[in-house]
Amino acid sequence: MSLPSSLKSYLLLLLLCFLNVSTIINSSKPFKQEPVLFGGNFPALYVIGDSLVDSGNNNHLPTRVKANFPPYGSEFEGGKATGRFSNGKTIADYIAIYYGLPLVPAYLGLSEEQKNNISTGINYASASCGILPDTGKLLGKCLSLSVQVDLFKETIDKNLKKKFTKPSELSKHLAESLFMTAIGVNDYAFFYNRTTDANQFGNKLLHEFLIQIERLHVLGARKFFINNIKPLGCYPNMIVNTVPRGSCNEYVNLAVGIFNAKLRKSLSHMKRKFNGISFLYSDYFNFMLGLRGPSSNEASSSLLNTISPCCPSVYDGGLTTSCTSGSIACKARDTHVFFDPFHPTQMANFMYAVSCFQERNICHVVKN
Repeated sequence: MSLPSSLKSYLLLLLLCFLNVSTIINSSKPFKQEPVLFGGNFPALYVIGDSLVDSGNNNHLPTRVKANFPPYGSEFEGGKATGRFSNGKTIADYIAIYYGLPLVPAYLGLSEEQKNNISTGINYASASCGILPDTGKLLGKCLSLSVQVDLFKETIDKNLKKKFTKPSELSKHLAESLFMTAIGVNDYAFFYNRTTDANQFGNKLLHEFLIQIERLHVLGARKFFINNIKPLGCYPNMIVNTVPRGSCNEYVNLAVGIFNAKLRKSLSHMKRKFNGISFLYSDYFNFMLGLRGPSSNEASSSLLNTISPCCPSVYDGGLTTSCTSGSIACKARDTHVFFDPFHPTQMANFMYAVSCFQERNICHVVKN
């Protein structure tokens, strides 16, 4: 008999309470040595996305959306705020660790010499941006999905071609590398409302997303790790004003779920359309819902706070009470799902990695 996801999350957290949590989740090898999903042995990880996986690109952009100050990064290596929107590692970091790769550096933080010498991957993700070119622009400059793909093309033309001088070597590198995407939630946060047709909006986003996946394929990418869109309606910035307080905004979640279903179906179609292409589909949406409990409107356990962010420790939903350089974070960060009103804690990211790679009930190889 399989255990409910909420009970598994509870038992996992209970187990970690008896172990040295910081040692486990900060370890460079926190996973069992089991056969690697998706073939493994990737020479590089290239990351496309938003703040869920941004490793510091927004540090170098004129935007209000930054995480390069404490208490961000309090559990990261050396306790340093790097621009990651968490108290520690992101899901992209754990994916790199699982596949035996270095943590992927932010593109905008690299010198030209560093770009020329890196062959283990680059992170192009940018907080507040999305699939649509105008998403997030009210908050300042960010790198939209198409711009991130442009920068990857620039990496090939200006940097990788110097590293791999033979066209066959470059093609092999690109075909064997892993391309991770985690983007789209900001498009819903900025542009979706009750008057928006969920099917039309989902189709528009999917069309733009698949254009960029095809561009990456033309450039040489063959292996993709695709995260679907998270349940925005259950995030602290959304549930603070729901009735009853703390319940999810189901109309937003329903719209996101429609997109996710279309995405999953489209990946199967693309696999049939393009020879040699592979997709690992990550159901991040249902992973996050599972942390809440059997129902999306229930908390999973008293040990796991699924409603209030850790930073700021007192949160009322106002726009000015997100985590800032003057914010005081909670002390029990490992008992919270959310570090700030928009982003998960390192513990939640670690639990995602366990669910994806150990339990293998979140991440699945897409078949025809």
